[in-house]
Amino acid sequence: MLALRIVIERYIVWITFLFVCTILISVALYQGSVQSPDTARYISWGDLLIYHQFNYYRFYADTEFFTPSFFYTLPVTLFAILKLAMNDQWIVGYQITNLVALFFTLFLYIKIAYHLEIRKWLIAFSLLVFLASIDFLLWPRYILTDTLYVLLVMLAIFAVVTRINKDCSSRILITALLLLLLVTRPSSIPYIAVLLFFAYLPSLSQKMLVNKKLFIRLGICVLLSSVFYSIIIMANASGFIESDTINYWNKYVEEGNVIDGRPETYIIYEATYLGTVKLYLCRMVGFFTPFAKGYSLFHNTLNGLLLLGCYIIILAMFRYSFSEFEQNNSRANAIALLSTLIFFVAIFTSTILIDYDWRYRYPVIAPLILLTTLIFDNYLNSREGKSNYSAKQYL
Repeated sequence: MLALRIVIERYIVWITFLFVCTILISVALYQGSVQSPDTARYISWGDLLIYHQFNYYRFYADTEFFTPSFFYTLPVTLFAILKLAMNDQWIVGYQITNLVALFFTLFLYIKIAYHLEIRKWLIAFSLLVFLASIDFLLWPRYILTDTLYVLLVMLAIFAVVTRINKDCSSRILITALLLLLLVTRPSSIPYIAVLLFFAYLPSLSQKMLVNKKLFIRLGICVLLSSVFYSIIIMANASGFIESDTINYWNKYVEEGNVIDGRPETYIIYEATYLGTVKLYLCRMVGFFTPFAKGYSLFHNTLNGLLLLGCYIIILAMFRYSFSEFEQNNSRANAIALLSTLIFFVAIFTSTILIDYDWRYRYPVIAPLILLTTLIFDNYLNSREGKSNYSAKQYL
């Protein structure tokens, strides 16, 4: 029994990791794969890429869509390769790809947490929190880009957090990962901008954001974004700026659309600068809200436990994030990076449109759980008064 206890204490993180992966993968396999209208587009584009014999120049020229097909290059290529390699069984291949992506997303989560020297028992507990994530229970079974994209986001975060300023090759790796993000989804702009800023301008990012006033500064960014958005929308409405993209945004603005396809969230839109700012800020709140009228009690309960739990811990314990002994190390930089990334994704999504099922929140769920875990670990450090704390010495 003593030997078993030692083994469990030593390998508690990896035991929990295997348990959580088993549950999430089993749920996805039990429920089966699901296709959506976006899946049909990827299928047709994959066939078109095969038809053009992987000549991307011809492929891009032969596709007509609101967003250039260049920004979907990676998933379309994967669809095409799987269709060639597996014929009618390609959907099985894509589902396996999603499950492998899920496995390595959690694996990278652990590697980042270890690098940041978070307590082992706390890492293990935070892994269990993923079982309360509707996103991780839902999206891996969809034949879409989402779960693959979540893996790429975590891989890029891992590269920035663990290899920043090490050597030239690390920056080449980070750049390559960001290019992969770019050709996977058009909504990659905030991820690329934030990760580039922290990877290539570490001194400036530390000076500006590794600070107890981080949330105040991010809040100012939100207000400035809402004002800038209002100016663009009003200029387009008056005919001063002509753009198909902004026309598309304006259609949803005029509806008072907060969460797309959920009329209960819509507001009465006033076609003024202040009215547009109000709509934008409602979307920001909507991005973070855990509840939806159309969700089941089970769905709302899990979302509430996860998201509200994270928000409460972050807000209650954030003051421990940049204490004197945490000021200039990788933990403080990671808190600034994760917080900034989550806020800028929310800012960007509020500019475009918040999807019916909050799909674009899925890639920031793992960073949110990691941020919460790290801040709580900082709180424990402060309580224990261990300025030279090392997780390796703790256990």
